[in-house]
Amino acid sequence: MLAKRALLFCLITLIAATPVVAHHSFAREYDSRNPVTLKGAVTMLDFKNPHSWLYIDVKDTKGMTVAWGIELGPMIDLRNQGWSKTTLKPGIEVAIDAFRAKNGSHTANARSVKLSDGRVLFTAGSAMSPQTKK
Repeated sequence: MLAKRALLFCLITLIAATPVVAHHSFAREYDSRNPVTLKGAVTMLDFKNPHSWLYIDVKDTKGMTVAWGIELGPMIDLRNQGWSKTTLKPGIEVAIDAFRAKNGSHTANARSVKLSDGRVLFTAGSAMSPQTKK
């Protein structure tokens, strides 16, 4: 009986000591009062959970290329919106309505992605929550 309790104690201690990946809220990371439209060429779509990421090259006002990371929704939610890992191939031109990161980095949380043919893809991300709809 003592051995079982000791084993249980060790198991609980190990579980409690395991690092947990924090999931930060939209409001902590992004500024809903700072919308941005980014136009550029897709470099990569990282289709995964808990959030997918789209990377694009955007020309700044000086003509310099700036790499942006765009947070999207989870892979399963994107699939439900009709996305696949090949939806946005490198080189495709897109316009993204998003909210900039509060830390000033070239990171944003997307609301939608508009393709050059006019189709709009919704991103199933946290930028679509009620507090960020305008």
